Amino acid sequence: MKSFVLDAAIRNTVAVLAVFFYLQFAAHAEPRGDFEPESPGYVFGVTVNTVEQLDVILDRADSLRELFDPDQHGRIAIVLHGNELQLFQKENYAANMSIVNKARQLDQENIIDIKACQTMMRVLEIEQNELPDFIEQVPLAPAEIRRLQVEHGFTKL
Repeated sequence: MKSFVLDAAIRNTVAVLAVFFYLQFAAHAEPRGDFEPESPGYVFGVTVNTVEQLDVILDRADSLRELFDPDQHGRIAIVLHGNELQLFQKENYAANMSIVNKARQLDQENIIDIKACQTMMRVLEIEQNELPDFIEQVPLAPAEIRRLQVEHGFTKL
């Protein structure tokens, strides 16, 4: 049952991303004069348990590299607040090098901004210096998602 729930969560996340990118690129394909993104960015919280589940999300973002222009469509903030945080711990880097490097590359290319919930880090006993520098640490995931919406006009996915 637990696997079914996790699989459903991954499918829902991928479906939301697919709809988002379809809407963004469909709007861009129809000339409307000067194009301005509907939102300066998009934010969604991620809680997954395996490398494979996180890889599905990052693969979707990676597949948009050629099509996605953050200056036109806004940035995507991914707020991690689950067991996936352990995948990024420095002590686990050798086992998860591929996923960490993929996340770093997407972050460096301004496709995504990755944020980590410090509250969940404490629950998982992850010290602040144990995550890579490209991951911004925020006090509480729901508060960060709300802050991006209210202060910066991000759209929650």
